This record gives sequence, structure tokens and C-alpha cells, in this order.
Amino acid sequence: MPIKAVAFDVWNTLLNIDEVFEQIAHTASDRLKINLQEVVKSIAHAYSSSKTLRRYGEVDGFQIVLESQKILARELSIDVDEVVEIINEALSLVDANDLLFDDAREILKILGRLGFKMGIIGNVVFWSSIYTRRILKQVGVLDYMDVVMFSDELRINKPDRRIFLKFSREIGVEPSYIAYVGDSIIEDVGGALSAGMRAIYIDRSRKEKIILGDVGIAIITNLLEVVDALDSL
Repeated sequence: MPIKAVAFDVWNTLLNIDEVFEQIAHTASDRLKINLQEVVKSIAHAYSSSKTLRRYGEVDGFQIVLESQKILARELSIDVDEVVEIINEALSLVDANDLLFDDAREILKILGRLGFKMGIIGNVVFWSSIYTRRILKQVGVLDYMDVVMFSDELRINKPDRRIFLKFSREIGVEPSYIAYVGDSIIEDVGGALSAGMRAIYIDRSRKEKIILGDVGIAIITNLLEVVDALDSL
């Protein structure tokens, strides 16, 4: 059955979260007079712990921002208010255009010309979706989107199927006619499949794409391969 709508994850799918984490690390290192590599390790550990809490903990999409900030504060041995200040400063310093993957704008243009409806279903961590929306607007991504929803706004974290089903209702397309593109097997592929959508997993470290049309899954190496995946799912 033909795909009518394509939904995207944000971080590490359209935007590079590592660039933001790098700026947070430099900002924290400068402010706290801590070795940069130690800060990088602390951020990575806090991010991993926050993702585990987001997937399996009893916290909703809004609470995860607060809880992840607490986790990072403990890792850096500072209070939460200072973590918030560091994150806000880092986000003000990062260049939004440096965050957009090279293939992101091109695939949005292509899908738009082909007539697909498009949208975003995003999780949050460390900062609220207000900042992410601002970045997406600055780089022109929101111009292509019919529906944009984030876990903190709905208080539902991916991979909970409810956020995918709500997206389906909002965009007016049945789940089986929607393909979801993301970089997480659990949150993106698992969540999309549980809601009855097709799933496209992007892994930029791979050398070639794999399409498993009979189970509704494609593995791609860059976003431009989404078109081929849509033809086969």
C-alpha cells in the first residue's frame, strides 16, 4: 500500500545533537574550570542515563527535561540552576545552520515535490522543545511540516504508541500509510511499528541500505535513500 505521509525524528535524524553537546561541554568546561574531556564523559553518561529513564521510567515527556537536568547536575557536581544556565548559554552560541545534516533539506524538498504530507514526532532531553522548534524554524525545516509534536508538549515519550497514533489523527492519514524516519531502534522503529506505521531506521555509519518490505522496515545510510525506501515499503 502506498505511503502518503512521512514523519521524522529530530535529533540525529534531521539535526546533529553532537554539535549541541560539544557546545554544552565547552561552555561547562569554561564556566566550571573542569577538564573538557571529563565534561564530555559526564554529558555522555547523563545522556545515556536520561534515555534509559525516558524509555523505561515512570516519567512523562515534560518531566524528562527536569529529570535529565538533575542527572547532568549530579554528573557535574553542580546545582540544577547552573546546569540550566549552561544549557541556555550553549544553545544561544550554537549556529543553527551547523546542526542541520546536509541531506535533510534536500530530502524535504524532494518529498514536498512528490506530494507527501510531512511531520515531526520528537522526544526531548536536557532542554524543552521550545528551543528545538526555534532551531527548526531558523533552518527552514518547519516550512515543510504539516504537523509537529514533541513529547514534552504531549507528556508522552516515544516509544509510547500513543504519540504516534496522535500524529496519525492530526495529519489525517491512517498509520499503515505513514513511514517514520529515525535513528533509534527502540524509540523510533519500535514505537512506529507498535502503532502500525512503517519504520525507516537511519544509520549513517552503514555502507549500504537494506529494505525489508515484508515487515515494513528499511535501514538507510542517508536521508536521500528515504525515497527508495518509500517505494519498497
